[in-house]
Amino acid sequence: MTLGLIKNPYMDGVILGRTVPVYPTEKSAADAPAESSLCAIMLATRSNHPLGIFGPGYTEIGDYFKAMIAQLDKEAATNGYLGSSAWLSCADRGVASEFMSMVYFENEERLHEFAHGLLHTEATEWWTKTVKQHDHLSIMHEIYAAPRRSWEGVYQNYAPTGLGATTKQTMVDGAQTWANPLVRGKGRLSYSKGRMGRSFDNKTEWKAYDKILTDEKFDG
Repeated sequence: MTLGLIKNPYMDGVILGRTVPVYPTEKSAADAPAESSLCAIMLATRSNHPLGIFGPGYTEIGDYFKAMIAQLDKEAATNGYLGSSAWLSCADRGVASEFMSMVYFENEERLHEFAHGLLHTEATEWWTKTVKQHDHLSIMHEIYAAPRRSWEGVYQNYAPTGLGATTKQTMVDGAQTWANPLVRGKGRLSYSKGRMGRSFDNKTEWKAYDKILTDEKFDG
């Protein structure tokens, strides 16, 4: 067997070519890029204990987070939750003791509704009561609320992640289903403004890039 015929297991799930997130409309057609608002919250927790993730309290944080994501996923049809992607940080200190997740909602109102719900309130109360015992633990969040036509994404040879790993309920052939937003990034979706649903002049913008897009070898 030649090397070229050996299957690379690390390519499982990778979508070759260029893809972009375009959520379907009520007509289930992915032809309205960035037509809806979007809200993302970046959540992270870190252990500064000599035992890293095995330090006191870190497991409880992880358990609360897993429970919240499970609840969001279960109730996604009514709570505006779109999906999430998670990472481990190994760039700082090299001990992989920091966990981060990007969680996506349809808008900031949906995010705040969940934040004031019972489960998140319970987690907040636990943290408030025990934080003095766990000063080696860090938690943080950042929120980004984007109105329609002010966000976009592009992925080249990438497994679904970020917005590309989210889903949204829509109608297909008269039935409700969950649809992934990834579509081929061609035509106007080759440009940032196009992916934001904005008007642009492709005769004057990014002339050097136009040559690549029209090259027969470009598989978009």
